[in-house]
This record gives sequence, C-alpha cells and structure tokens, in this order.
Amino acid sequence: MRTLTYTETRTRTETVIDQFDIFLRYAGIGESARERIFKGVANRWFSAIGVYLLDGSGLRVLEAEVAVDWTMHADLARLSPTVRTDLPGWEKGAAPEISVIGHRFGRIAQETRSDPHYWVRWASGIRADEARYHSLCREVGVSPRSGLPAWASTPSTLSYTLQDLHEVSAVIRKT
Repeated sequence: MRTLTYTETRTRTETVIDQFDIFLRYAGIGESARERIFKGVANRWFSAIGVYLLDGSGLRVLEAEVAVDWTMHADLARLSPTVRTDLPGWEKGAAPEISVIGHRFGRIAQETRSDPHYWVRWASGIRADEARYHSLCREVGVSPRSGLPAWASTPSTLSYTLQDLHEVSAVIRKT
C-alpha cells in the first residue's frame, strides 16, 4: 500500500494579498469594492484595510483591520518565498486569525443587519505624492482624506500577528 501526501504552497506575496481579499469577503464587502481594494493591495498602495459598522446614530461600534508591513514582507519573502497554506487551522486559503476575525465581523454585521463600510490606509510613499494620491483615490473608489466616524464609546481592542505570515497583523475593536 502506498500513501501519497502533498503540501499546498503559494508564494508569500500571493498569500499576503489573498488574506486581504478573504478578510473583506468574510466581512461582507461586495465584489466590486473588493476588486478595487485588491488592486490597491496587489500594487502595495495600501498598508492597511479596515471594515466597520455604525450604530443608528452614525457612530462606530465595531471595526476590524488587517495591516501589512511591506518592508518586513520584502525581507521575509527573500528568506522564505513560499508559504504552506495547508497547515492546521488554515481554511480555504485563509490564515486562522483572518478566518476568525473576518467571520466574527461578518456574523455581527448580519445579526445586526448593518452594512459594512471600509477604509484604507495608504502606504507612506503614496501620500507623499499629492497628484498620484488623488489619481489613485479615484482609481480605487475612495474619497481623499476622508475621516472616520467617531466611536460610540471607547473600544476594547484585540490584536493578532499572523503566526505563519509575521508581516501581517489583524485587529478587532468593539465598543
């Protein structure tokens, strides 16, 4: 009797980019918005993406964020260019932390019948070039320099660094 085993690996960069798309899908962000955001992440224009819910007064009550340190990513990609995505806890390409936070946010959005909103944090090099920044804002469908709604009350925060992708972090904030 022969037993065959295989491992599923992807490039580190593909895996990082996928975490953002999976997170947004689980959080309930529609496909057209995800495609625009995906483009920004794939081009390394964004260093973080957040999703949030508002209460009836227009104040934030829940927020989840995924961030990447692109400098650390470049260093790690040189040392370890691939990542195994069939490790325990990984679900359909999602790191366990992304799966938990994305599903938790999406479940609360559904239970409260709240529409998720999103924000992006631009990489510092983009913000430094005003003309490019405004052009890219139009390209990805975000308003330049728009602020976030205030919090309903001081949120509690849980932060995670992805075990298998140390350059990626996730945060969930809740009032």
